[in-house]
Amino acid sequence: MMKKKIMIVLTAGLVLCSLSGCSESTPTGEMVNNKRNIDEQNEILEIPVGSSYVENEEQYAKKTFPTLTQLREEVKEELVERYWPEIFISEEELESETGITRNMYIEFLAEKPSTETNMDRLIIIHAKEDYVGAVEQALEDYRLRMIEENQNYPQNLCKVEASRMETIENYICFVQLGADTSIVASKGKDEIISYCLEENERAVDILEKAILR
Repeated sequence: MMKKKIMIVLTAGLVLCSLSGCSESTPTGEMVNNKRNIDEQNEILEIPVGSSYVENEEQYAKKTFPTLTQLREEVKEELVERYWPEIFISEEELESETGITRNMYIEFLAEKPSTETNMDRLIIIHAKEDYVGAVEQALEDYRLRMIEENQNYPQNLCKVEASRMETIENYICFVQLGADTSIVASKGKDEIISYCLEENERAVDILEKAILR
């Protein structure tokens, strides 16, 4: 009788062990769930190297910039009759006047009035990344040469001294405007410069908003 009881207990134990999985292996359902959790964790952790840079690069690539002609037209619309440049400066003229060569930019737009005695200028250079500083320096040297050359022409000198250069993204904008300064000429040099500066600031503001929008 005792042996029979022992056999029953052992048999029951074996049954329970097989049902509950006495071995150290994990039940199939739990293994599937664990694998799913690990896969999800891997998806979170496996971030490609430089992915944030790629994302920013894609966002930059999607950004559209206005054409140089559009920039010029927006300045003209702002200044209306006070915008005097009307003749485009050629690639050869640009290099001759400023020293800015073809390898330094992607594209450019430069314009001046039809009369050589008028100093109004609008120059926009979309510079190559490695040449932004070189273009800035070339335009600054150009400005200094014009100041030297116009020492005996007070009204022209005032326009040159009031000229503005602004770098927006990779666009270097040289603005030397003012149109008819005779309306303030009687008030002296400082007033002429102030008048031209105001016109140039208006143009630079328009260019900045258009490029960065």
